[in-house]
Amino acid sequence: MDTGRNLALLYGATDAPDGKIQRMAIIIDKAGKIVKIDKAVNASRHGSDLVNFFKTLESSD
Repeated sequence: MDTGRNLALLYGATDAPDGKIQRMAIIIDKAGKIVKIDKAVNASRHGSDLVNFFKTLESSD
């Protein structure tokens, strides 16, 4: 949860501190590198989408 809207501003989910926030997911690896930005999050599928994404990462190692 980004209750202070700091991450939303930093990653472009909103342009204004009091503006509407776009739902998005940002996957960051252990080294702090952004691996994926998903700006089209579907709340009903998001869990399975994440599982599938992480499975593709495992298979590419």
